[in-house]
Amino acid sequence: MKTLSLVSMVLLVMSHAVFAGVMVESSRIVFSAANPEQSLMLSNNNDYPVLVQTWIDDGAPDGTPEKATNSPVIPLPGLFRLEPGEKKYLRLLATQMPLPVDRESLYWLNIYEIPPTDTHLPVAGTFVKVAVRLQLKLFYRPVHLPLPVEDVPGRLRFTLLRQPGLSLLKVQNPTPYYTSFSSAVISGSTGTEKLNVGMVAPFSDKTVPLKGTQGTSSASIHYSIINDEGNDTGGHSDLRTDGRTRAAISGVVMADTG
Repeated sequence: MKTLSLVSMVLLVMSHAVFAGVMVESSRIVFSAANPEQSLMLSNNNDYPVLVQTWIDDGAPDGTPEKATNSPVIPLPGLFRLEPGEKKYLRLLATQMPLPVDRESLYWLNIYEIPPTDTHLPVAGTFVKVAVRLQLKLFYRPVHLPLPVEDVPGRLRFTLLRQPGLSLLKVQNPTPYYTSFSSAVISGSTGTEKLNVGMVAPFSDKTVPLKGTQGTSSASIHYSIINDEGNDTGGHSDLRTDGRTRAAISGVVMADTG
């Protein structure tokens, strides 16, 4: 399980050296409705204390704890102090808010790191004080979904679509799970092309424009999607313009980067 640093969002800089900040034990959270309480460990990798504020919302960039009034999960404590080197478990409690029972719902855990006053900072160096905010995806997963999550890669559908002067890749996710693509490469008679597919919601599809495969009558795609542990599960599929595909799982590689 990969550990992420808050410095990927906002930085506290000293003489061009970047502080690691607060560390989180996981890059994503899968919150099962069967378990109304879960935990997430945070640790302060700085050599000074920090104040941490947490809340869960819909992921809006301007979100604040005051606006987070409609969430299926509450993080506790919502505001606390972390001493240098200290580790603390964040409790995640279900609120019993009604949600769809046939698919996952997506929310975001916000972790806001507030730097100390100047008197608490190390003496050496020149500092630029900034607050640090990290957002982690939280997938709220109902119980008794009909499809095991391990079967998702083999259920994805990829279709080449053609319009005048334009080729498109249609990615269909007929499963009850959110599918996050970490990579995708399509190959055709004109070469290969990397695609940014991103995330596809349950029972939905996404269309991605293509640049280098306009002349192909068939193509194939190799892709990786992020699993519950934050690792990549690779797969490949042969594409046809009539929508017929053959998907296969090729294994687990690498770690989640976001």
